[in-house]
Amino acid sequence: MTESDFFKWRKKVFNRFQETRDSADVEQLLASETQAMAFDYYSLCIRHPVPFTRPKLTLFTTYRDEWAQHYCAENYFAIDPVLNPNNLHRGYLPWTDELFSGAPDFWDAARDFGLRNGVTQTAMAPGRALGFLSASNLRVQDAWLSEDELALRLHYLADLSMMALLRMNAPAMSGLEMKFSKREREILQWTAEGKTSAEIAMILSISENTVNFHQKNMQKKFNAPNKTQVACYAVAMGLI
Repeated sequence: MTESDFFKWRKKVFNRFQETRDSADVEQLLASETQAMAFDYYSLCIRHPVPFTRPKLTLFTTYRDEWAQHYCAENYFAIDPVLNPNNLHRGYLPWTDELFSGAPDFWDAARDFGLRNGVTQTAMAPGRALGFLSASNLRVQDAWLSEDELALRLHYLADLSMMALLRMNAPAMSGLEMKFSKREREILQWTAEGKTSAEIAMILSISENTVNFHQKNMQKKFNAPNKTQVACYAVAMGLI
C-alpha cells in the first residue's frame, strides 16, 4: 500500500462519513470498512469521562449476539484491558496473551466464542469521550496492511464515527453538559488548584461571599454534593 493509496482511501472514507444520516449508517460503514481490511467483526465502544465510578458506555458491534450479551452480562467493560486507562498512551493495541494476562477468564471466554485475533485503536472526541474501535477475526491470518497503516486507518475510522454521531446529536455522544460563565470558569480553575474560597477571593479581587455564591450555584446546576466534584468533572471533561 503506497502513501498515495492511503490518502485516496482517506478522502473516500471522509466523503462517505459526510453522507451518513443516522447511527445505522455509521454502523454499516464501519462494518464495510473493517471487512475491507479483512476483519470478521468490529466493535466501537464510546465511553464518557464522567461519572467516574459508572461512566456512560455505548457499544456498537457486529459481534455475535451471544458474545455481546455475555460481555454486557458479565460486565467485562470493567476488566477488558483494551478499555484500561493505563493502556491509553499506547493507542494501538494488538491483542496478545500478554495484554490479557491480567484478565485470563475474560480472554478464555473471548476465545471460547471464537475471537482469537484482533486489535484496538483509541480516539478522543470533544468533551474527552473516548472511542475504542476494535477489529477482530475468528482465526489468525496474515495482514495485508502494515501495523502503522492499520493503526492510522482504525484511528481515522473511530474519529470520523464519533464526529458523525456528534453531528447527528446521537445519544451515544451526549454526555454530561457543563456550561460555565467566565467568572465560574475562573473560580473553578482556582478550586481545582486547591485554593480556598478566601484565597480565590483575594486572587480575583472579589468578595468571599461572591466566590461562595458562584460555587453553590454551580453545585445546584450539576446536582453535585460539593465544589470539589464540580471541579473534578470539569477537569476530566477538559473544560478547565
